[in-house]
Amino acid sequence: MYCSKNQGELNVIKILVDADLILEALMNRNRFVGDINELLDRVHPLIQMYVTDIGWQKIYTYASRLRNTNIAEMVIDWLQQKIQICSVDQTIIQQARSSPLKDFESAVESVCASYQKLDAIVTHNHDDFANDSNKFWVWSVAELGLRANLESQLQAASRCNKI
Repeated sequence: MYCSKNQGELNVIKILVDADLILEALMNRNRFVGDINELLDRVHPLIQMYVTDIGWQKIYTYASRLRNTNIAEMVIDWLQQKIQICSVDQTIIQQARSSPLKDFESAVESVCASYQKLDAIVTHNHDDFANDSNKFWVWSVAELGLRANLESQLQAASRCNKI
């Protein structure tokens, strides 16, 4: 049975992507590149990606140091089309300072995700969020892919049931 897609009915999964994941892909580091490149190359229609403005500056700084500045600018432009940027202000910094998380950058990401009412943080360092009391998921790239595919199937089944 074929069911039509109605984009207005999709439940978007809003995620904060750890800037280090994006850096792993940009710098072509072998450990995580496959999963990350897949995420960035083929952003699922149900996923809206965010990164902190501090994370974005980190990405931009490293990308601008690439040997070929034209490629660096193309990469930055391409990323800007796929990723929303979350502002980090004094309130977020103050809350991150009192966070039980050991890694300060992770604490900032956690508070930022909470303020933005995001669904999950995607990282390769689950342990950095072990003591987090915020109410969102912490996923690996593989777990995000699985969740997005399951959500697609659920949405398709829901549309078929309405017909």
